[in-house]
Amino acid sequence: MKAPYYPMPEKRYLEKPGDQSCYEYLLECYAKVSKDIGDYTAFVNLDCEIKVSKMIEDVEKLAAFLHANGFKKGDVITVFLPTSAHAFIAFYALNKLGIICNMAHPLLPPDALQEILDITKSKAIFILDRAAGAYAKVLKNIFTIVCSTSDYTFGPIKPYVVADDAKNSNIPDFDTIHLFRDIMEANYEKAETVRHLGKQTMIYLGGGGTTGRSKIIQHSSYAFNYLAYLCYLLDNDCVHPYGKSYNLCVLPCFHAFGLGSSMHYAVCNAYSCILMPKFDPVKANDYISRYNVQEILGVPNMFKKMMEADNFDNPGVKNLDYISCGGDIVTKEFRDEFTARVKKNGGNAHLLSGYGLTETCAIATTNSLSYDKIGSVGVPVDGVEVIVVDENKKEVPAGTIGEILVRGEVMMNGYLDDGYVKDDGIWKDENGVGWVCTGDAGYLDEEGYLFLSGRIKKIIIISGYNVYPATIEQKILKLDYINEACAVQGYDENGKICVKLCVSLKDNTLDHEKVKKELLDFCEKNLDHFSVPRKIEILDALPRTKMDKIDFMSLTDKAPLVTK
Repeated sequence: MKAPYYPMPEKRYLEKPGDQSCYEYLLECYAKVSKDIGDYTAFVNLDCEIKVSKMIEDVEKLAAFLHANGFKKGDVITVFLPTSAHAFIAFYALNKLGIICNMAHPLLPPDALQEILDITKSKAIFILDRAAGAYAKVLKNIFTIVCSTSDYTFGPIKPYVVADDAKNSNIPDFDTIHLFRDIMEANYEKAETVRHLGKQTMIYLGGGGTTGRSKIIQHSSYAFNYLAYLCYLLDNDCVHPYGKSYNLCVLPCFHAFGLGSSMHYAVCNAYSCILMPKFDPVKANDYISRYNVQEILGVPNMFKKMMEADNFDNPGVKNLDYISCGGDIVTKEFRDEFTARVKKNGGNAHLLSGYGLTETCAIATTNSLSYDKIGSVGVPVDGVEVIVVDENKKEVPAGTIGEILVRGEVMMNGYLDDGYVKDDGIWKDENGVGWVCTGDAGYLDEEGYLFLSGRIKKIIIISGYNVYPATIEQKILKLDYINEACAVQGYDENGKICVKLCVSLKDNTLDHEKVKKELLDFCEKNLDHFSVPRKIEILDALPRTKMDKIDFMSLTDKAPLVTK
């Protein structure tokens, strides 16, 4: 199924990308928009608004500093930051110089971060001052740029933020450490923009992989520019007063949709980005009440928490125009409830659910104001094709459930070679065209709308984040007292999805409660926050299938009954 027709907006601020880098694409869009409306706000940090002209100035300063310190095209630098002004600046500065930007989850424990740095061969890292002390052993041996929240504050609030930064930071005294604020005050010779092909790999995103094992996905400037262009087409149905519209950045910058849509697209098309380093539903609703927030891209649980907060009902809700929701199923009941609450506050927006993977810049299909069918995850976006196949990779008729395959302009360049098969999860048809084998089950109806039916793959999705059981199992099996390990989807006491770890021991006489505590401590030190199991079960032996494989389906918790 190919995409339906999406008309080009009259303004044509964003064109279909060519060979530009993301930074060049931004500059082109900014030149067009600012010609009509003048300079506009790029992002809002603690109610301090930073103009695009200032952002570009700081991108150039950072690029000059990196160039002066010998960083060059083809190098890799890790951005280990929450959604922040510095993440914007770093992303574009690296892109300008042809340096690959590795976006890493800022909750990774030190050992896991070191592993990522080693795999990607990163030569430098950006980190928040508040985190620097906890990662001292990592930072001691790598060129480090330490960022502070106060770097992008001004006016009466700045002294308080500076004091709070100092109180909560413990920056190591290493020769490898460089402060972002010092870089901005220095004067380096301007660095020339390094030309690179638009489809050349420029971005690494962690947590990818459609086969149950965590992988690093390689993306190009072209894919992210095309994602911005797609959002521009989808935005055509919306009311968008240029220079007066805000986008609430609730998705993290290390998330494909957070980086590509909430940040890159938004600033290209004059949506001022309200930065939320950590999602807080009360703060999110407060921003909606005080700013003209028209666009939010998030996951269902975020919107659920916002709606449950006491301050959701406020005058700003009526301004909401485009709300895109992915990463999990949006039930008709929840969508209807959310729409009713928005309508109660004078608004017309409703949740528009979509579907995608990190391998496709987190977008493949979506509902929109023009094409919308409740229960579906929409139709393919422009430049993307979706088919459903059987176990022999033969396309099935409409209405028949099979595996979802995706290809198109936003498709990854492939997985980073980390010693495993590079093209695992990619299938080439008889014409040599590559498709992402999503591992998701679903069907296309007669009108081309995609409906999800379940998950073929073993990946667990928690709050929109991919958790990879194989990665957890590989870590656990390194413990000398573990015989078998299987991580599956479970549900905690509140009915929320979590990781459930099932193991058998080499010596079953060991104290099970003590082993559970040791396993939990080990996981907290070696896994990211969402991968830490909330349930641990010790069995005499793990169940097996007829093919003698661990029967993970029998270990997976059944979904709790819905009582509402």
